[in-house]
Amino acid sequence: MIRAAAILFAGALVAAPLPSPLSPADALKAFEAAPGLRVELVAAEPLVASPCAIAFDSKGRLFVAENRGYPIGPKEGGKPAGVIALLEDTDGDGRMDKRTVYADGLTFPNGVLPWSGGLIVTCAPDVLFLKDNDGDGVADERKVLLTGFATTGSTQLRVNAPTIGPDGLIYLAAGLSGGTVTCPSHPERPALKMTSDIRFHPKTLEVELVDGKSQYGMSFDVFGNRFICMNRVPVQHVVFDSKWLKRNPRLAFSETVQDCNERDAFNGINGGHDGVRLFPISSNITTADGHAGSFSAACGVKVWQGKSLLTPECVGAVFSCDPTGNLVHADRLTAKGATFAASPLYQGREFLASRDDWFRPVFLTKGPEGAMYIADMYRKVIEHPDYLPEEVRKHTDFETGKALGRIWRVRAEKTPNQQPQKSLTNPRVGFRQIIEHGHDASPAATQALVSAAKRESEDKWMRNAVLSGIGGREAAFLQALLVGLPHDAKVGAGLAEVFGYLGGSLTKPADLEVASGAPESVRLALLNGYLSIAGRKATGLPASFQTLLESSPSVATDKSKSIEERSIAVKLMARLPWERAGEALLKLSLDESAPDLAATALKAVVAYPKADVSASLLAGWSQYAPARRDAVLGALLGVPFHVKGVLAAVEAKRLPASAFTGVRRRQVLAAKDPAVKALAERLLTVSARPEALAEATKALALTSVPANGRVVFNAVCATCHRLDREGHAVGPDLFDIRRQTKENILFHIVNPDAEIAPAFTAYLAEAKDGRVLSGILVGDTSTSITLRGPLGVEATLLRSDLAKLESLPSSLMPAGLEAGLSKQQLADLLAYLKGEK
Repeated sequence: MIRAAAILFAGALVAAPLPSPLSPADALKAFEAAPGLRVELVAAEPLVASPCAIAFDSKGRLFVAENRGYPIGPKEGGKPAGVIALLEDTDGDGRMDKRTVYADGLTFPNGVLPWSGGLIVTCAPDVLFLKDNDGDGVADERKVLLTGFATTGSTQLRVNAPTIGPDGLIYLAAGLSGGTVTCPSHPERPALKMTSDIRFHPKTLEVELVDGKSQYGMSFDVFGNRFICMNRVPVQHVVFDSKWLKRNPRLAFSETVQDCNERDAFNGINGGHDGVRLFPISSNITTADGHAGSFSAACGVKVWQGKSLLTPECVGAVFSCDPTGNLVHADRLTAKGATFAASPLYQGREFLASRDDWFRPVFLTKGPEGAMYIADMYRKVIEHPDYLPEEVRKHTDFETGKALGRIWRVRAEKTPNQQPQKSLTNPRVGFRQIIEHGHDASPAATQALVSAAKRESEDKWMRNAVLSGIGGREAAFLQALLVGLPHDAKVGAGLAEVFGYLGGSLTKPADLEVASGAPESVRLALLNGYLSIAGRKATGLPASFQTLLESSPSVATDKSKSIEERSIAVKLMARLPWERAGEALLKLSLDESAPDLAATALKAVVAYPKADVSASLLAGWSQYAPARRDAVLGALLGVPFHVKGVLAAVEAKRLPASAFTGVRRRQVLAAKDPAVKALAERLLTVSARPEALAEATKALALTSVPANGRVVFNAVCATCHRLDREGHAVGPDLFDIRRQTKENILFHIVNPDAEIAPAFTAYLAEAKDGRVLSGILVGDTSTSITLRGPLGVEATLLRSDLAKLESLPSSLMPAGLEAGLSKQQLADLLAYLKGEK
């Protein structure tokens, strides 16, 4: 539910007392709703406490999951405090006035779904079915449907949000805890490792993984599109079902989820964050400031369709809560190719915001009449202690407010006229037609896929939908795709990828002959794709392709050609002898005027086992910008041959040891060559941390210059972190870092492995061809993986090309980083991170 980020772990610091809680009447006055809307109180303590999920049954009764034990739970031997409450409005005035404890003794219930006369409740380690069989409002039947959901880690990020899908199955959000799921009533079934969201049949209890991994909440639109959320991104769309990717094991594509919100770069009073811009009106210390902020705890995503008592512009919108910002945000959804874009429904304000720092909206649902109902946990502190520094936890009050809670209703001030709704068209109909054509092997379906490739290939989702469906008929597809192409046709990057894939599907050089008369840009892509398959050699090529290979250096250096053509030519150059291509590749790899081309050339040139490569690339180290430094070092370390040359540069003082990030350092220390490993241990091992912390602490006594700290940040931290619109989103965003003390920030700079959020676990991947990749695992399907490394650069490997994938026990951030900074630089960096002026 909440994942506010710090240096190496998520958490927003609570360092100052919040105002006292407001009475329900005063809390109502503290709201600011969008024009035309009003807020009404539905229930408050003592009728309800710590509500985190709500649902109406077919009788109009309101069921509430009360997570009273959050965040820590009972002391050893104590009774779990979680409750499912049944609230009723017996006099019809719109306010709940009767409470019945439907079920109690629960640990951390966080999801409730009426089903078959009872309730499906998520309460890790179990998914429960509760039912009142005698009509007294108390569940007398309690059955464990599924079990094995993880209970380790944060209690806010466990399995949650049971939701009926359009297929009649029950979908569950994974949170971030995972688990090994079994069905007690079917012990013969194999356990399912929960690595993503799941769904199960409510009668047979058969369970399976689905794509996407929502932290808290999910919602379907009327067309069956599933929307989820994560802490920084309030709206994500699950675009792809990875089972479609299984149709084509050669397709190296692992993305399934699209972030719908376009991030808004801005500067707040204390600096800003390039996330989705928010406009909180509270003084809560977990927001950026009193006027602008960003999501740090997005949860409870809800698509608003069908019967509605909200204002007309809300129909079709998608809503998300941000409890740390004390608000509910609204976005407008618009079709964007195969997926959606989300943009703010209101400019400069929120759908609903409160001046009350205790307002903690976490869940939204629609009432029977069409109004919006909001579960407000109403807590002094909503952050989980797992994401707060140890010294801060000791002084933070997590108990106050557990007995409080509110449920609010939002509706139009004037009952809207229920106009007949316009007929809706599924914006994804084209995408789904492509998927369906992929199941059809007929010539007509193949031609339809060809037309889609020509028309839609610049959209990555459409492109990969096409490719997922052509496995086994690539030859026919290629022949059809070549028909009608003008001799001088220029293909875009997306269509070039399609031709590259098709080239890789060919089995022998003679197969390229079918495209001998194709435009040069097409032949370049086909030839590159063909030669990209491990073990293939540039021999026996048709004449037109052999000529193309030989002329690749001239194409790569011809500035009149498109970047796409030049980039493909660069890849082909790597097939030529060093004497013919080496110097040109080195020059292109350092060409700052064409960064995309330079990145391609850098990857190509390091493939040559020549000592000149590392020596030449590292010669200009002192003049390189941070991005160039990291790109060069990462490329060299990704090829085992060059590691010795890199270490030689460290030993000769041409390259500082501090240039190695944590993952780079561990990558070298894990070298298989004993001599290289010994040299790395001698050159890169950092000093003991207690002494290092004591030494670094001296920086706290210095007068700092925050502006200089920004320079240090961009040079040292920005390759993996973002702050104030600068840097790269690899490790946690540092938006909330200024809420921490300098002492705590310094502690985690010196001891980066002290706390590591699971989402930022580093992985090391070794390809069968010897390449070594490292970074955060951001894509993981049955056919491929994607790692995100420094500078946000992503690399995808087919599982069939993967020799080994293992997680690293330490943080991406290097121990010993402070050793490369002077005390003054460290003082300046701390001041900048704190937002000092």
